[in-house]
Amino acid sequence: MNKILIPVDGSEHSKRAVEEGRVLMEGFGCDIVLISVIEVLTAPRRFNIAIPKPDRAQDPYADKETDAALELLKTYKESFGDLKDRVSTQILYGKAADEIIKMLNETEVDMAIMGSRGIGSPVYRNLLGSVASKVLHHAEKPVLIIQ
Repeated sequence: MNKILIPVDGSEHSKRAVEEGRVLMEGFGCDIVLISVIEVLTAPRRFNIAIPKPDRAQDPYADKETDAALELLKTYKESFGDLKDRVSTQILYGKAADEIIKMLNETEVDMAIMGSRGIGSPVYRNLLGSVASKVLHHAEKPVLIIQ
């Protein structure tokens, strides 16, 4: 195992996923890729509506979201202590599950570790989180779900 993907969102489950990633990193000597996905809403295709992609430069919340994601990634990276040089970070834009699946399936990561529930809707928090569930069912590589 060479590289582990860990999507983070600041939730307690996300923190546990990072802790498990650190354990595997120490045991296998692999690298870690931490990602944070900033949700970008799009219209469902079935409505056949042409909606332009949001211009992040004109979005008044874009800078705040990006700054918060950068701070979150920095905090998690620092938690790796002496091993932080083997941790890379990246911000992605889109639907969280779709971006995680794409990163997992189309890059050289060997597996993903993610929390069972994030900080999404309270309705989804009662079961396996909707993002974790979608990733688990569509990933072509192993996914370790942390409770």
